[in-house]
Amino acid sequence: MTFRSSNSLPEITLAACLAWLIACGNPEVGPGGATDEVDAPSVVQPAVENPPEIAVPAMPEGRLRLGDPGTLPVLAEMNGLYYQAFEISERPYNGKRMEYHPGGIEKKETLFVEGALSRITEWDEGGQKRLEVNVSPTGVRREQYWDAEGKPVAKPVAPQGPLGRTMNWTFGAGRTSIEFVYRGKSSDIIRKAFGEPDEELNGVWIYRGMKVQAAQQLMTTVRFVMQNDTVLQVSVEP
Repeated sequence: MTFRSSNSLPEITLAACLAWLIACGNPEVGPGGATDEVDAPSVVQPAVENPPEIAVPAMPEGRLRLGDPGTLPVLAEMNGLYYQAFEISERPYNGKRMEYHPGGIEKKETLFVEGALSRITEWDEGGQKRLEVNVSPTGVRREQYWDAEGKPVAKPVAPQGPLGRTMNWTFGAGRTSIEFVYRGKSSDIIRKAFGEPDEELNGVWIYRGMKVQAAQQLMTTVRFVMQNDTVLQVSVEP
């Protein structure tokens, strides 16, 4: 009988542990090569036919969403810029809109009642009221004016512009034809009749905001082609 040395026991123990770890680490394979693991994920995931839609947040009470793409956009003015509004209050606005001078003094107050303009008040930079307009529910306006000392005054008269800009002209033949009247006239006469041009481009004086009837169409822009300080040609545009 042969006895092994006690030094071989650690080797036997190590080999047994390795065999046990290998056996525990490999899942048992059943018939057809399938494992017995229950929680193993499936490789092929079923396709979702109807994915869930993203829920639209509910509208706050008293608000109206402007979601019709066929309607004109609703714009809101803020700090001199305009933004498109997508939600508005269901009820017409009641309240004021204020504007201020650079020093913080009130410049203009606009009052709305049930969404309709009711009153406009304006102050100068010194805080003196200069204008108040009251509008009745039927649309009748009542205007009041004050001078710099707070005394009531009549409505200020708007400065009269050059006479030629206020007349109703025609184009073509006739005594009221702007072409017939001013072709061949000097630049000084044009300035006296229409003032300084709105734009001067390569010897062409351009006046806008005019009223010239030509061929059943109203023209609003007049061009005077100048040569040697004399009107060489007159043309009109819509």
